[in-house]
Amino acid sequence: MKKMKTNPGLRLRTVGRRHMIVKVDDTRVNMTDVFTLNDTAAALWRHAETSCFTEETLAAWLSDEYGIGSDMALADVREILARWMEYGLVSEKDNEKD
Repeated sequence: MKKMKTNPGLRLRTVGRRHMIVKVDDTRVNMTDVFTLNDTAAALWRHAETSCFTEETLAAWLSDEYGIGSDMALADVREILARWMEYGLVSEKDNEKD
């Protein structure tokens, strides 16, 4: 199980019913690259940004939270994490202490 983490320079923002991940620095939000999420993906992001995670820990949370089977949850988590990694929203955690 490889540990992952969300990119610390990103924040989830909700405007109305829309969820967006945006780049944030010390003084402003960069709206050049905005990543939109549905409600479920936003909930998964909120859970993921609290600490380091694995595919399995996110899938277990998703399964418990939404009452879906563990195989389906793991498949869904793998799919979204592949996209998030592709866009640099998450990365593998270094082998440092938490």
